[in-house]
Amino acid sequence: MTPLLTAMSWSPSYWLLEVFTAVWCFVMGSVIGSFLNVVIYRMPLGLNISKPKSRCPFCETPIRTRDNLPILGWLLLRGKCRDCQAPIPARYPIVEALVGVVFLLLYLAIVHSGGALLPYRPPNRFSGGYQILEGRTWDLIALAVYYCYLFIVVVAAAYIQYDRQLIPRRLLFWCLGIGLVAGCLIPELHPVPAQVSVQTNVSSTEIMLSELRYHGALHVSFELSSVLTVCWGLLYGVIVGILFCWRNLFQPGAQPTLFPPRTLWLLVLMGVYLGWQQVVSVGFLSALILCVVQLVFWKRDSFCAKLPAAAFLCGALTLQLLLGGYLTILPDQTGYLTYLFVTGGQIVAIPLLTGLSEAAYRNRENINSAQDQIPFDESSTLTS
Repeated sequence: MTPLLTAMSWSPSYWLLEVFTAVWCFVMGSVIGSFLNVVIYRMPLGLNISKPKSRCPFCETPIRTRDNLPILGWLLLRGKCRDCQAPIPARYPIVEALVGVVFLLLYLAIVHSGGALLPYRPPNRFSGGYQILEGRTWDLIALAVYYCYLFIVVVAAAYIQYDRQLIPRRLLFWCLGIGLVAGCLIPELHPVPAQVSVQTNVSSTEIMLSELRYHGALHVSFELSSVLTVCWGLLYGVIVGILFCWRNLFQPGAQPTLFPPRTLWLLVLMGVYLGWQQVVSVGFLSALILCVVQLVFWKRDSFCAKLPAAAFLCGALTLQLLLGGYLTILPDQTGYLTYLFVTGGQIVAIPLLTGLSEAAYRNRENINSAQDQIPFDESSTLTS
């Protein structure tokens, strides 16, 4: 670090900048989370998400502006409507806090770190909030916004599925359209290209060119490599989605399932936004977590065991966005043979893990439904 940057790191204005940027990211995330609550409630019902103004669902009194503050409004009201005293579900501040925290973490992991946690992309030479003032992070800021939009769509889809409703097509189509257009026109939105070569020795000239190419640059151009990356991501998103939801696709039924309709679309979106290497990682990680949860709670009811697959996809996506450099396996790190073996093993394991999860879920649901059908006197005899 240069003497100038060392002096800046000890100055009060530097720390004030760091705190202000972090708080701003959290506040913006909580505000977007507040709007996301409206989307989760209204969009599946076909209602307008902008009109009318938010109101209490019990007394239908419009919510005052001071009561509509993210998180604080619910705390100041103590979880009750100001007019009719009806309880306000805690899920509203939870969504606001969740989105705010993830936005803050994405800023720290992508922008503040200088891209140190991103897969394949060489990190910036420096890190910290001052990079924003120097114009060194336009590419990372765009990437963070790109990922934040994907995250809020997946969060909304997970909550909609948790409410036993169908994910609206317009929510998915808007996200897909923005991902395709922006991904093809802005190369920096895909730090991992479709084809990654094995580099044994990297010269100082190549390192200097990579810094000039990535650090702070943001290009808007139609490049063949960006189109190929998006197309490969779209293809693998479909493949991983089919492998992830195969029990629901090929064995449809009216009984409850972990994979409601249109769950496949979420993996398609992740493939477009993250690229084919990272969507394989997300699919495997979410399938593994889902299988572990279902096997742990396969004989008893639990809140986690009743969550739809979209919730686990959301959790795995968050881990991938924050720790992509550690969770994504690339041939330049392991060599082609190890890379093909590990990636192929992940792809093969996805349908096995999700099939086992669905079997455990349906077995538990069948046991619960059979117990509900037993008359009260018979059940008391059996348990005595």
